Amino acid sequence: MSEHTRNDALAAEYVLGTLRGAARRRFETLMEGDPALATKVGQWQETLGVLDATDQPVQPPARVWRAIQSRLPHPHAADQGINVSPASLSSIDATPSGQLSPITKPKSRAANHGWQLVSFALAASLAGVLLWPRFQVLNEADTGPRPVAVLASAQGEGGQQIVASFDANNGMLVLTPLNLASIDTEHSLELWLIAKDQKPAPLGLIQADSNTVLVLDKTRLTSDVTLAVSLEPSGGSPTGQPTGAVLYAGKISRI
Repeated sequence: MSEHTRNDALAAEYVLGTLRGAARRRFETLMEGDPALATKVGQWQETLGVLDATDQPVQPPARVWRAIQSRLPHPHAADQGINVSPASLSSIDATPSGQLSPITKPKSRAANHGWQLVSFALAASLAGVLLWPRFQVLNEADTGPRPVAVLASAQGEGGQQIVASFDANNGMLVLTPLNLASIDTEHSLELWLIAKDQKPAPLGLIQADSNTVLVLDKTRLTSDVTLAVSLEPSGGSPTGQPTGAVLYAGKISRI
């Protein structure tokens, strides 16, 4: 497996939440010094976020539950006070005497393992079908270097950071928060652009728990620019300059 493929897989695991413990902490440390890796995380969050937003719950037809009820060993179980629910069906079975008993495990571990492999393969194939068109869109859109910054916690809070990437096709700055502390209703997070020898310029308010998209001229994102986030009164700074503590900051780099 190439380093590119491995990093992409780790970024996906990080976003899905399957990368845990010490491995997750090591990955977060790597992200702080690797803008390309942080960008991969942002892309995966965008990819999976789109799938999650477009996914609609499917209500099974009433006939499905009626069919299940018709196969129950006790037709009048509800009248007898027996709890009959989809969850309870997964752990009970009927014996010839009509009594309920736990389902026994399959005798053949090899057969069970085989079914697990088949299930995993089917799940992986489905994920590929869903995600491949999205990957093509991301790859086609990502032409040339994209300004990016990893805004690390100014207080040294491990794992708390903001990934900032620029979509040149739409002129949008996308900010992806990672494990940020929640903000009370009396305060807001405000993003600032700090160019060399210039005062901080406000770019807008950002969310602590979801992606924020801001329209921005790419020419403002040069290698000597720092992006910073300060804690301001609700609605933003009343003076046009930072008035609260700087919580996150990072320099623009090009990949």
